[in-house]
Amino acid sequence: MKIYSIITARTSSSRFPGKILKNINKENKSIDILIKRAKKIGYPIILATTMNTEDNKLCDYVKKNYRIKIFRGSEKNKILRWKNCFEKFNIEKACMIDGDDICFDYNLYKKAIKTSHKNSIVFYPKNIITGCFLYTLNYENLSKISINSNYDYDSEMAEPIFSIFKIKKKILKIKSLYKNKKIRLTFDYNEDYKLLNIIFNKFKVTENTLDIISFLNKEKNISRINYFRENFFKKNQNIKIKKFIKNFYLQ
Repeated sequence: MKIYSIITARTSSSRFPGKILKNINKENKSIDILIKRAKKIGYPIILATTMNTEDNKLCDYVKKNYRIKIFRGSEKNKILRWKNCFEKFNIEKACMIDGDDICFDYNLYKKAIKTSHKNSIVFYPKNIITGCFLYTLNYENLSKISINSNYDYDSEMAEPIFSIFKIKKKILKIKSLYKNKKIRLTFDYNEDYKLLNIIFNKFKVTENTLDIISFLNKEKNISRINYFRENFFKKNQNIKIKKFIKNFYLQ
């Protein structure tokens, strides 16, 4: 079975432009941390980015520093980009890693792959810490999702798409330490960058996510740096989801 880890990332960002190539510490940009952590999952890695010229710099950087595959496709229609990527490399199943979530837990992805099967995708529980989101996809289910190739939808959130097409989801069982914590580990705002800078100047870039969470759970003064942004993040997510659902049924 062909299994890959797919990092979905692009240079453009409305909230923090160019964050994928932003230095998090002296030695590592966001993309470096993503790739180094993805290697811990144990499967070949693909960077799935866009055809936009502004992503040339990202592709050039990755080609120069890493021996991983690169796929370039639709910018906003992320589902189509994934589908075309799966088809090009004949992928049966993949760990889907979001470029914003540079603290993602590679151990959870290992567990997710082991528990996944062809009839369902493995998804994260709703109360998980933002930035620990994860899901695995298989081609059988991805091929069931049909979105017009000309549809100009920013498919940042995959969950409503899976729901519309009634794709079966298996919710991954996780430890309580991942849940309901006032901790934010994604990268959208300047305050997120400040927190990530602290984390990866204290820990190695491949540190176990649970160790990072345990640290932030004790150091409330540090976790407060960016957690207030969670309300902004959730509000923005809800707006995008509602917009997609409305536009999808009008296409």
